[in-house]
Amino acid sequence: MNVKIKADSVVFDTLKSKLETQFPAYKFSVRSKNFLVCAKSGTIGANILLKKEKIIIVGNFPSMGLQMLFTLCVVLLGFVIPLIIYFAAFHGKFKALEKEVGEYLLKEYQNT
Repeated sequence: MNVKIKADSVVFDTLKSKLETQFPAYKFSVRSKNFLVCAKSGTIGANILLKKEKIIIVGNFPSMGLQMLFTLCVVLLGFVIPLIIYFAAFHGKFKALEKEVGEYLLKEYQNT
């Protein structure tokens, strides 16, 4: 999900603090400059990337270890089996978290 903003109108630290106060049950961690990871549980999360004119929210695994494990499964088991497992177990939950965080950011920062 993309949230369009005016150029350089959002400060990363305020974005992080607003998300932490809005979603106190979720764990937020900084992965790099302008890259925030929201973890709803150990396996469900979302990546939040602050660009110059937009905020990008993508549902994903909350840790690099799980991302590497999924990639290793794709390499070892082929593409079809891990893809079926991904869509059956994770995709809907990733999209729900992405939509929840995205709607808040859309309401908070749309055209600010």
